[in-house]
Amino acid sequence: MALIRLSSGLKVSLVEQITEGISRLIDQGTLRPGTRMTSIRMFARQHQVSAHTVTEAFERLVALGHLESRPRSGFFIKRPRRTALCEPSQHSFAKAFDHLWQLRAHLANDDGLLNVSSGRLPAQWLDSEILRVSLKSAASRLDSDLMQYGDPYGYLPLRNLLQARLSDLGIHTPPGQLLLTDGATQAVDLILRYLVRPGEAVLVDDPGYFNLFSNLQLQGIEALPVARTPDGPDLSQVEALARAHRPTVMFTQSVLHTPTGSTLAPGHAHRLLRLAEKYEFRIVENDTYADFLDVPATRIATLDQLQRVIYLGSFSKTLSAAARVGFVAAADDVIRDLCSLKMITGITSSQLNERLVFHALTEGHYRRAIERLRTRLAERMATTEALLEGMGFELFCRPLGGKFVWARHPAYASSDEIWRRAAAAGLVLAPGKVFRSGMPETPWFRLNVCHGQEPALVAFLHSLG
Repeated sequence: MALIRLSSGLKVSLVEQITEGISRLIDQGTLRPGTRMTSIRMFARQHQVSAHTVTEAFERLVALGHLESRPRSGFFIKRPRRTALCEPSQHSFAKAFDHLWQLRAHLANDDGLLNVSSGRLPAQWLDSEILRVSLKSAASRLDSDLMQYGDPYGYLPLRNLLQARLSDLGIHTPPGQLLLTDGATQAVDLILRYLVRPGEAVLVDDPGYFNLFSNLQLQGIEALPVARTPDGPDLSQVEALARAHRPTVMFTQSVLHTPTGSTLAPGHAHRLLRLAEKYEFRIVENDTYADFLDVPATRIATLDQLQRVIYLGSFSKTLSAAARVGFVAAADDVIRDLCSLKMITGITSSQLNERLVFHALTEGHYRRAIERLRTRLAERMATTEALLEGMGFELFCRPLGGKFVWARHPAYASSDEIWRRAAAAGLVLAPGKVFRSGMPETPWFRLNVCHGQEPALVAFLHSLG
């Protein structure tokens, strides 16, 4: 055990240093399977740490499968686990496209390539102090309730807080009309199960949210694409499709729409709601980017007060993608039925995550971090728009905020060609078709303005001209 060096001056705890050190020696073969470990007391004396610290590290190594605990005999080295290795493909982007391609690119690192289409914020832009303070606050208020299943509707203090936040948007709803979910993705899945049957059709934005299209395909539901304009969905198409197909529901994004960055105009919102009433379809309003916007914007749910509209949001975009907390606001009977579906498919959501989000929203750090993030995004949006227009690109609209611009170059009839050239330059720039149901060709592509000043991206955009 003299091969392990511990230091109290590192940010990594002593328990983690011991765990990582012994794991490394086992993986290297320095500690052979079947060998008896130094006793806890001896290890503690050799390294001048407490026996409690060593015990915690050894127990963690047992849980990880590196050590075996034998009653009255001590701890022994276990045979290292062998993981079958598969040969990685040269480039993940060389595979055939589907809507999951963009999700894989969003979650993965793409062989170290710079993903300038991803919806993620750069790690250095996120304020980890929010989570650190919130975790500390949540841990200081732990109680026996966390040993049981949580409320199927979600953590009540967080629902009370959401009630106040929605009221600021003009959406007046009691906590009983709010359901917490594991992110907006689970909310969409529950709504689809509740409202739509296989073989039926729904209206969707074109372009729109790629993962919604995958979910529709998975459940055997037909998507009826409605062209997105800078003011919102094309209302003439909405009416024509509603008259011909009588859809059950329309999925749309009012504020900072992905991928175009457009925001629904007030008059457009009124007319869309009238069409929903005329043709008797519901509207699912996705507002997951609400906190990125600091100027007034019309929500359909504000006009309707949740009679026909189902409103959903999430904190994964602004707080932490790891804290999977979303919510649905809807009429009483809808929330009651969605809660039943949630219990059938997942029993309840994570009360730990919900408490973490609650403390993040109430400690004050979140508000200040969001203000800084909005300012930074606004600056990057302005420079990216100027850069693109200076190089001859056309912008779909001028977003009021957020992360995305939707752009095209007049020299390219399909953004597939731009995607291929970007790949050769070491960039991942998703072609616009992955944001369209059925993936028809389009010259448009989505760009995350956070990367608008990256030298590699600037050089590549110059090369297209």
